[in-house]
Amino acid sequence: MAVNKLKPPKSLKIDFKPSAKQYELWKLLQPDYCPHCGGHIEQVLIGYDVNSNPQYKPQCLKCLTFNLPQLILGGGSAGGGKSFLGSVWLVSSCMRFENIRAVIARKTLKSLKESTWNTIKALLKDWGLKEDVNYKTNNLEGTLTFWNDSVIIMKEMADIPSDPNFERFGSSEYTIAFVDEVSEISEKAIEVLFSRLRWRIHETFKTSRMLMTTNPTMNWVRSRFVQDENGEKVIPREGEAYVPFSVFDNPNIAFRQTYEAALNKIRDQATKERLLYGNWDFVEINNMAIYNKFDGAKHLVTGLKEQRFDPSKPLITAWDFNVAPQMSILTAQIDYDNKKIYVLEEILGKPENKENNTPALSRKIKNKLYRDKHIGGVDVTGDPSGLQRSTTNEDGVNNYTIILDTLGGGILRPKLKLLKKQPPQVTRCDFVNELFSGYNGWEIRIDIRCRKLTEDLIFQLKNNDGTKNKQKVTDPKTGVKYEKYGHLSDCLDYLLCYYLRDSWYKFKNGGDNNTSVLTTAIINEGFSY
Repeated sequence: MAVNKLKPPKSLKIDFKPSAKQYELWKLLQPDYCPHCGGHIEQVLIGYDVNSNPQYKPQCLKCLTFNLPQLILGGGSAGGGKSFLGSVWLVSSCMRFENIRAVIARKTLKSLKESTWNTIKALLKDWGLKEDVNYKTNNLEGTLTFWNDSVIIMKEMADIPSDPNFERFGSSEYTIAFVDEVSEISEKAIEVLFSRLRWRIHETFKTSRMLMTTNPTMNWVRSRFVQDENGEKVIPREGEAYVPFSVFDNPNIAFRQTYEAALNKIRDQATKERLLYGNWDFVEINNMAIYNKFDGAKHLVTGLKEQRFDPSKPLITAWDFNVAPQMSILTAQIDYDNKKIYVLEEILGKPENKENNTPALSRKIKNKLYRDKHIGGVDVTGDPSGLQRSTTNEDGVNNYTIILDTLGGGILRPKLKLLKKQPPQVTRCDFVNELFSGYNGWEIRIDIRCRKLTEDLIFQLKNNDGTKNKQKVTDPKTGVKYEKYGHLSDCLDYLLCYYLRDSWYKFKNGGDNNTSVLTTAIINEGFSY
């Protein structure tokens, strides 16, 4: 049946009663509507660019705000009604406006057809619309066209090596977009698709709108919309918004009760926290990771630094000198009497702040320790290769001499405590795993705000020979290749092998606790006391 033979429905049976949380999200998606005051939106002149071209920006005509959400995240537990609301939004918008182009997207078309696409078709049926009468589908092209020429278009958004810039989107023009399970999709893919929302915007929505939904995740979605790397609540950028969901926000009581009962049967507490309560502080266990004995529920502690940091006792700083994606430091204190290791903080020297060099990062940690009123002295440890002289430095100057010179001359009293050579990688990783399991009575506790370290412990994979698989990735903005994982975990390795040296040599020598063997091994490794 041709498109022009399609007819508008004679009657609709729309029964959509959103929950309070769904309605909060719904208001952010409405065309020509300010969610702050309900006013209308207009593009206003805000100035001119360097070529004297006029520059416009959407503004509410009533409250005059420019902060009108366009990139909107609905995130939280499974079964909260996020995807259903997104489907209602696309279908109702296409019926409301003629000749608009709405995108429905997931990582793959297969996953899309098996999930959200079925929700859309079920919704059309429930509302009384008939296929080939009120709308038609083209499975080959992945489209659903309404009687008024509005169309919903399926899109696959997986990163493809042959198309890193998503040129397959070409010069496409769309009106609105709904991206389900956005945690599976790269930030660049989202930004490219958002740049294509320009078809009949002025006549309809007045501003571009993209809805994204996801369960809690640890990638760019969390750091951009929910929590920063310190675990603090993100203040949304202008034009962005986040609405949290839990399963209890689903207005379908029968579904909610059944689904809640199913989620309550999940034995893994971290998974239950993520899917049932929408907890973004969850930590997955990855059995394929090299640190497979790490358990976030056991080893991560909220507010550990505030609980355990003692400014009158020595503070260990463990350094990694890779400059991309950042330079890295772990700080820790050890309670030898009770055999507890407290990893208190990770301090990052980021390229965008021009801190990914030893002098700048040394100054940063010095100022931080002064603010923390630390008076107990500072130990400096880390990668032994930091002793090597760079071609940019004069004789006798290396990373560690720079650190000691920067931290010295005051109350910090830095001391270099360094391994003569790197411990064998396979053995030291096995050692750290055993420590996570309580080897020799030791306990490791890590502040939950050590996000990069946590990512290393979860996602650092293992080669067949037992070493770390330090696969390189390319920064899409700079083109720089770097090892994505392993920098903070290397700091942890060096710290534990040096400061738990008796346990390290007991483990390394197969449990032999002979004093003469340990003493000889310690001397050979070049430990300093």
